[in-house]
Amino acid sequence: MKNNIAILGRGISLKSYRKFSHLFEKIYIVGNFYKEIKKIGIKHFKDKEIIHVVSRTDRPLRGNLYKKLNFTKIITLYYDKELLSSKLIKKFKKENLEIERLPKYMESRGYPSAPRDIILEYSKKYDNYKDLCKFLRNNFSTEIAEGEKNSNRSHYWPTTGIYAFDLCLVENQSKEIYLFGIDCFQTLSYVIYNFDFKTARNTDATKLMFYHIEELVKEFPSTNFYSSSQIVKLNYPNWSMI
Repeated sequence: MKNNIAILGRGISLKSYRKFSHLFEKIYIVGNFYKEIKKIGIKHFKDKEIIHVVSRTDRPLRGNLYKKLNFTKIITLYYDKELLSSKLIKKFKKENLEIERLPKYMESRGYPSAPRDIILEYSKKYDNYKDLCKFLRNNFSTEIAEGEKNSNRSHYWPTTGIYAFDLCLVENQSKEIYLFGIDCFQTLSYVIYNFDFKTARNTDATKLMFYHIEELVKEFPSTNFYSSSQIVKLNYPNWSMI
């Protein structure tokens, strides 16, 4: 039990988490998540170490959840100091909450900040994303520099959920990783917020999510992965659907 960790995204397959919640002492939740906690039931989050992974547009969880539950940290995928002094930080500081920026041990991961269409185009030619990143740095330095300037970030992941997945694998020596709600925009969200799109999206981000999930499963062959989603179907001995 102590080696089981869950990563909770916001896709419809998140509904399966309630059934398995007793297995986990540690979970990673992604983005705006207070309605999900309310719908699933706060008891399924009690007595667990919780890491909240946030993006530039996310907001603090409502309902006094940070005090009611055991949140050990709030962390983002951004590194740039200028970004971290912007609206993202201010929103959380109003609640007396601190956000950790991209950790040192994640600086060698993710993609360089090239345009997404370029990353996607060349991902079709590389079955190892580290080789892909090397190629991008060697051939698209101008585009990467412009991307860093425009986005205020030097590292890129397809989505915050994929960053949370990567972060979880690097931070833990767990042999059992469970994924709930990681549906790659192929389903509606488990809970719809006012600022959400009302329909699922099929974008370049989806294709990169599929690519990167597979790359992480290949990179960590001794970890067993269990996905509640029927969307991502991988043929690897360490990947199972539940």
